[in-house]
Amino acid sequence: DLDAWLVHYNTERPHLGYRNMGRRPVETVMSFVSQEA
Repeated sequence: DLDAWLVHYNTERPHLGYRNMGRRPVETVMSFVSQEA
Protein backbone atom coordinates (compact mmCIF):
# COMPACT_ATOMS: atom_id res chain seq x y z
CA ASP A 1 0.00 0.00 0.00
CA LEU A 2 2.82 2.40 0.82
CA ASP A 3 4.49 1.84 -2.55
CA ALA A 4 1.26 2.61 -4.41
CA TRP A 5 0.72 5.75 -2.32
CA LEU A 6 4.28 6.96 -2.99
CA VAL A 7 3.82 6.53 -6.73
CA HIS A 8 0.56 8.48 -6.59
CA TYR A 9 2.04 11.18 -4.36
CA ASN A 10 5.17 11.73 -6.44
CA THR A 11 3.95 11.22 -10.00
CA GLU A 12 0.18 11.80 -10.22
CA ARG A 13 -0.97 14.30 -7.59
CA PRO A 14 -0.36 18.02 -8.20
CA HIS A 15 1.37 19.79 -5.31
CA LEU A 16 0.31 23.24 -4.25
CA GLY A 17 3.50 24.41 -2.52
CA TYR A 18 5.09 27.61 -3.78
CA ARG A 19 8.13 25.75 -5.09
CA ASN A 20 6.13 23.27 -7.15
CA MET A 21 3.48 25.73 -8.37
CA GLY A 22 1.00 22.92 -9.07
CA ARG A 23 3.52 20.62 -10.68
CA ARG A 24 4.08 17.05 -9.59
CA PRO A 25 7.32 16.39 -7.65
CA VAL A 26 8.68 14.28 -10.50
CA GLU A 27 8.21 17.22 -12.89
CA THR A 28 10.06 19.53 -10.50
CA VAL A 29 12.98 17.10 -10.24
CA MET A 30 13.14 16.54 -14.00
CA SER A 31 13.10 20.30 -14.61
CA PHE A 32 16.02 20.76 -12.21
CA VAL A 33 17.99 17.87 -13.77
CA SER A 34 17.53 19.25 -17.29
CA GLN A 35 18.83 22.67 -16.18
CA GLU A 36 21.97 21.10 -14.73
CA ALA A 37 22.85 19.18 -17.92
